[in-house]
Amino acid sequence: MQTSSQQPKRDSNLPVITLIFLGFLVIFFAFGKSLVDLFVLPPRTIDLAVDDQIEAGFLPVYSLEGANADPGLVAVQAGEQQAFPTPLAEAGDVLRDPGLIPERILIPVIELDATITPISYEKLQFEGVVYDQWLAPDYRAVGWHETSAGLTVPGNTVLNGHHNIYGEVFRDLYRVQVGEEIRIMAEGQEFRYVVVYTGVLPERNQPLDVRLANSEWIQSTEDERVTIITCWPYESNTHRVVVVAVPIRGSSG
Repeated sequence: MQTSSQQPKRDSNLPVITLIFLGFLVIFFAFGKSLVDLFVLPPRTIDLAVDDQIEAGFLPVYSLEGANADPGLVAVQAGEQQAFPTPLAEAGDVLRDPGLIPERILIPVIELDATITPISYEKLQFEGVVYDQWLAPDYRAVGWHETSAGLTVPGNTVLNGHHNIYGEVFRDLYRVQVGEEIRIMAEGQEFRYVVVYTGVLPERNQPLDVRLANSEWIQSTEDERVTIITCWPYESNTHRVVVVAVPIRGSSG
């Protein structure tokens, strides 16, 4: 049986209990809103004017995720005796070989020997369309776009890196010429490639459609190739350097 002395004590605890309950509600709704924001709110907006102020580092490159390159924009001339283009696997083929993850790159003509590490991207939007902005390693290493093809399979193996900070791994990439050799290692094997295209493309202060045309070079392709990108010149980032190489027949070691 409850005594009269117990009732006032319980009543005196009600404000404290109410405050604790309200505190839990606030935490619950705040946490819930954070989750909603994480999954519902749109990505950050691309600001090309801010991008164009970047003079050191990797001028952002944007691309549509999962898009295929326009063959008319990224066509390369590969001699039949030195390279072998291969057809893209059937769409929806879940058993498609992902290829070998590249681990190290050597470009003898510029005395480059560097490790390769997988890199990801962040999503940003521009006028309602969502794009992938690819990151670059923040130390002396070459980045492999983790959604691009691996070695030895049809598709585009995309590599990037800084040219004037973080070890300047691709400082001299602009010097690479058509016909020169690139070697890439994976799983204890060496694969040899020959350069079939080089380009220095205007990037800074260009409209988004020009920048997206430049990014066609990093999209998926029907042939087996390696595409390397960085910025140029050393004192600024006004242009995009693109180097494309294809496998040399019988090049695996």
